Amino acid sequence: MEFVGSIARKTGEPSVLAVEAAKTKLAHKIGKESGLFYVPKVVRFDSKAGVLEFERMEGLVTLQQLIIDRDPRSRELSQKAGRALAVIHEKLVLPDEMKYELPPEWMGTDDDNVFIHGDFNCINVGFHETTERLVILDWSTAPLMGRTPTFGSRYFDVLWFASYMFRVVSNIRLLNWDPERTAKAFLEAYAEGTSKMNIDNLKYYLPSIRRLQRENIMYLARRRTRIRALAYILSQVFMYGRLRLFLGNYG
Repeated sequence: MEFVGSIARKTGEPSVLAVEAAKTKLAHKIGKESGLFYVPKVVRFDSKAGVLEFERMEGLVTLQQLIIDRDPRSRELSQKAGRALAVIHEKLVLPDEMKYELPPEWMGTDDDNVFIHGDFNCINVGFHETTERLVILDWSTAPLMGRTPTFGSRYFDVLWFASYMFRVVSNIRLLNWDPERTAKAFLEAYAEGTSKMNIDNLKYYLPSIRRLQRENIMYLARRRTRIRALAYILSQVFMYGRLRLFLGNYG
């Protein structure tokens, strides 16, 4: 992603960007109609050049940064994110030709399967200081999942977001970190926002999200120097244990 004036520009494979453009346009409409969140407008999509441009949100603070700063608004924003995701799962419907399934372990019953955000996390959810709106960005699926899938279990987005909160801790705050509080607020708000949330069904996906959490840790460690990677892995081993305990309440 690069920023040019009032534009945020992404380049890549045209077919993948075409899906992201479609998802973003529809999500913008859903957010506007629901009043729960805002999605930056698509300004231009050049299918030949593989260029997708969005409006740039000045004054946007990620939920990750608010949590790290111990901002008192972070819990309320996590709840808003839960309610927003429930609406997204209800309203987001793409054409059949843009329906690409998640791996089999992330496919469920008819009530479970929805069109997903795909990378719903504390970086792609933020707060716009000027308008005081919850903002949701980056409607392409996470790189670890191949960026292509658009359809699968609602619990992928739900658990991806909750587990991410256990990875954003800095080493200096390792013993003074409370991801359980914000993750719990998010899950409860999502459950309140939809009648489709089923704890018994959620349990089925816990082994898969734990595996993805381990893969994410190693993926991010490989992007660090050897010393920093070691420190990161040690801190994440501790947080992974806490994640398992937290998810154990649902399984």
